[in-house]
Amino acid sequence: MAMLASLRAVNPKEKFFCMHIEHGIRPAEESRGDADFVRDFCKTNGIECIVKHIPPGKIAETAKRKGIGIEAAARYFRHRALSKAARRIAREDSRAKVFILLAHTKDDLLETALMRVLRGAGPAGLAAMPQRRGRIIRPLLAVSRADVINYLKEKNIMWREDSTNSDTQFLRNRVRHQLVPLLNESFPSWRSGLAALAETQSLAAELISREAEQRIIWKKSFFTTNGTCGSFTNHTNQYEQGGKGFISAEETNFFEQPQIIREEAVFQAINSLVPPCKALQVKSIRRAVVRRFCEGEVNATDLGSVRIKRENGKIFISKKQKEYFERGFSRLM
Repeated sequence: MAMLASLRAVNPKEKFFCMHIEHGIRPAEESRGDADFVRDFCKTNGIECIVKHIPPGKIAETAKRKGIGIEAAARYFRHRALSKAARRIAREDSRAKVFILLAHTKDDLLETALMRVLRGAGPAGLAAMPQRRGRIIRPLLAVSRADVINYLKEKNIMWREDSTNSDTQFLRNRVRHQLVPLLNESFPSWRSGLAALAETQSLAAELISREAEQRIIWKKSFFTTNGTCGSFTNHTNQYEQGGKGFISAEETNFFEQPQIIREEAVFQAINSLVPPCKALQVKSIRRAVVRRFCEGEVNATDLGSVRIKRENGKIFISKKQKEYFERGFSRLM
């Protein structure tokens, strides 16, 4: 609400849309009430509002099937809806520059960083949340949640509270309501320290990513309908059409590289192999499992939606739904 109101106040002539995602998770009375509240505010202020309803149970079913949390599944559906709307608006006006604005605050940034520390994320995961990436812009990252609330009160703008924000079954809420107050009391300067860590990790992640891309070359290949094997440089269209692609790298060169380079190369390879719509599965991959393979402790393992294996002097990564090699993969729990 603060971002929406401030956008209208700063540049009333700028054309923008408000999109509200009704996730179908909470009781209908509360969830639909939020949608109606946003729709009424937009109507009063002359803002075009788009409301997207996700069928009840859809997010929970997706979370269970993919082995991820409810929040991660909801974020996936939300970002997909926003991206589709942005592409549609861009098609309708080819001259327009279309952006997606998200209202994450400095508190959200620090909470996310704490969650990733607790989960053992690598440099890329610990890097600072970017203020801009592609179409996505986060204009409120420099302000705190308290600043936002004060703005709303000062401007007499009403807002709604999501009841699940106080539910400590979600990791973010446990961090927000239990860990952060403890840090505030015992480590008053933790915010600046964590922010500095994130900035440093951003630089480290950039360097590691560039080195991994240069040192470990992945060859992208696919199986044709008659069972023969081919290869291609730009995998996107052919891979999605054929659906039986895999990638490989030289095993000797792979294991000659520093450990962190090997790990980053595996994540880069998976991102190149898995279509964008499956990115949810990639994000759920545990670094600890990747590390065991990269340390040479296991010769094969499942990584979310893909499998990785070393065989005949090469490292192979393929989609998990199909078995493209002669022998099966082991599974690490």
